[in-house]
Amino acid sequence: MAKSDGHSAHKQARRTRISAKLPVNVDGARGVTRDISTTGMFIIQSAQYEMGSHVDFWLDMDTPEGKVKLCCKGEVMRVEALDGKVGIGVKILSQERQNFATDDTYSR
Repeated sequence: MAKSDGHSAHKQARRTRISAKLPVNVDGARGVTRDISTTGMFIIQSAQYEMGSHVDFWLDMDTPEGKVKLCCKGEVMRVEALDGKVGIGVKILSQERQNFATDDTYSR
């Protein structure tokens, strides 16, 4: 019988991604997600980033409680050139959820 270690299970869980095209704002510029996971997301946008750089980004999400803004800080883990755009794999370092109804600082 094969022996399973916790490290392999953890590594596999990190790879679980969901394809999702959601509008996202990265450091003030618009982009779109390609996929998301519990630990990060891949974002297609136009700005150039270096691996290891830190980014601030947010996206609007519909939830059963209503529309929320998910504000995140992340680290660029991967950079890809994509047909005139730049794709960045971002690891989420921190996140904060803001309800639209109670956040007066947000405007479209």
